[in-house]
Amino acid sequence: MILALLTLETDSPPSGVVTFQQILEKRYAAYLHTPMTPFENQNFYLAVKPYHAGIFPFMVLDLMIHARALPSHWLFAHDILPYSTSEGQVFIDDVVGKQLQDLSETLTTTEPMMTFKGFGNRIDIGLNALSLLYIEILSSLTKVEAGVLSILRELQFEKYKDPLNVRTFGLQKQVATRLDKSPVAIHKSMRSAKYMLLADTATSMKNMMV
Repeated sequence: MILALLTLETDSPPSGVVTFQQILEKRYAAYLHTPMTPFENQNFYLAVKPYHAGIFPFMVLDLMIHARALPSHWLFAHDILPYSTSEGQVFIDDVVGKQLQDLSETLTTTEPMMTFKGFGNRIDIGLNALSLLYIEILSSLTKVEAGVLSILRELQFEKYKDPLNVRTFGLQKQVATRLDKSPVAIHKSMRSAKYMLLADTATSMKNMMV
């Protein structure tokens, strides 16, 4: 399985993180072996089933929509947890904990970041390069843009039942109706949020991991 570790540079999880945990339960449960679990201070971990690493950029998209510019660091680490699909909670033991501590000491969480480790040297380099662009765009979302993307993501899941589906065909008018705004205003918000670039980058990262 693959480990995802979220480190927050806050005294307590903001409301957006609580909303994100609810989204994980609703949209990503089928991909997760272990749900988001507290681990040492403001660290949370979750275990992802084998062959499902492609959900990572979409999880980050949903988190950053609801917790804009959150000072946090996502670490996605392959080959740390046992390769197993057995039932039951995955716990961070002393061996894994030491590996995570060593990794965390090389990383900074003063700004939003996402780091990939263990997917293969070339793949790690590509993923980490794309993640810089990805996080930069997500961290610049305004409240209005995040509100539009939040509704869009809800509608996408309602229609496709797949959190990795980022298509917008036929949905922008529904977003406008939900927010009582004009379709033109929604289009402008999505364009200023660089949504299509976000969607293409997330899909590209997913394809590198599958």
